[in-house]
Amino acid sequence: MATKSLRAGVIGCGAIGRQGHIPALLSAGVEIAAVCDPVPGRAAEVAAEFKIPNAFDGHDELLAMDDVDIVLIGVPNVFHAPIAIAALESGKHVLCEKPMAVSSAEGSQMIAAAEQAGKLLSVNQHMRFHPTAQAMREAVADGRLGDVYFTDVRWMRSAGIPGYGSWFTRRDLAGAGALFDIGVHMLDLGMFILGFPEVERVSARVTSFLGEQGVGLGGWGIDRGDAVFDVDDTAMATLSLAGGGALRMHVAWAAFAEEEERVTVLGTRGGADRAPSIYGKTTPLQFFAADGKDKMAATPFTFEGDGGQWHAGIKAFVSAVRGERELAVPPEEPLQVLRLLEHIVAASEHTAEIAFVS
Repeated sequence: MATKSLRAGVIGCGAIGRQGHIPALLSAGVEIAAVCDPVPGRAAEVAAEFKIPNAFDGHDELLAMDDVDIVLIGVPNVFHAPIAIAALESGKHVLCEKPMAVSSAEGSQMIAAAEQAGKLLSVNQHMRFHPTAQAMREAVADGRLGDVYFTDVRWMRSAGIPGYGSWFTRRDLAGAGALFDIGVHMLDLGMFILGFPEVERVSARVTSFLGEQGVGLGGWGIDRGDAVFDVDDTAMATLSLAGGGALRMHVAWAAFAEEEERVTVLGTRGGADRAPSIYGKTTPLQFFAADGKDKMAATPFTFEGDGGQWHAGIKAFVSAVRGERELAVPPEEPLQVLRLLEHIVAASEHTAEIAFVS
């Protein structure tokens, strides 16, 4: 059976569009019909670089194209929902960057628009597609670790605040800071590995001590003008799960500590620990059993082909559009993560543990 020919439009020609969306779509055999970006000249520059026939400064002209099947959205968070809904209503399948939206109400509206249009909607939670994430999820699902009682997800940066003036540091455009930028990744990853368990209660602390001082700035996102920082740079949360387990998340754009990305799962029969900085990039995942033997220390986890988890996630979405598989990231799961993020903010503001209402 011949592979269905697909044409895509990319909304947002910043780093995500240029280095992620466009190369991944081309790798998946999708023709890119158009790009757009509100920064004058940026879309035209990217179109020339990748030999894309159409470039626009706004998304309306792109969405009006009848021969575009898929739209990828990589713009400031506050625009995710309105653009995604418009794209769905114009008859396009939509893959949106994370977080799904800046509120769960908007996320629900996106899902309703997809159902009404009969089109696919997904969110680019690409960290799920790393082979180590898949292996940990399988170990939990098949009971090899026993009953999982504690999961810890961490992403610590020492200098990872997008430069002042970028949309990342502005609440009116991003909705939140590190929580919505990297916290959404780690929370989704933890929930994915555990099979999206029922959450009963949430306690949290969301702070901005370093960002307010201009400490820990990264080397990107410094092209938007005035210096504004009114978001968080650190987020810590503990989710109490049905059955007695717990999921703890800690992310920081900036910290006086070693940089670390780590996922640890502890069960009654075994444990799993993914820590590239400890075990190495080619063998980052180790499993532990009651006899103390490490069963997978020598097993490398690598990707087939180029592009890593970025390409894997976008290829999976393209395959779903072609009817070759189910959605790897059904929108109800990112919506659940978004609701958890809202509860994390609320729990921090009230400095109290709160009941989670899905």
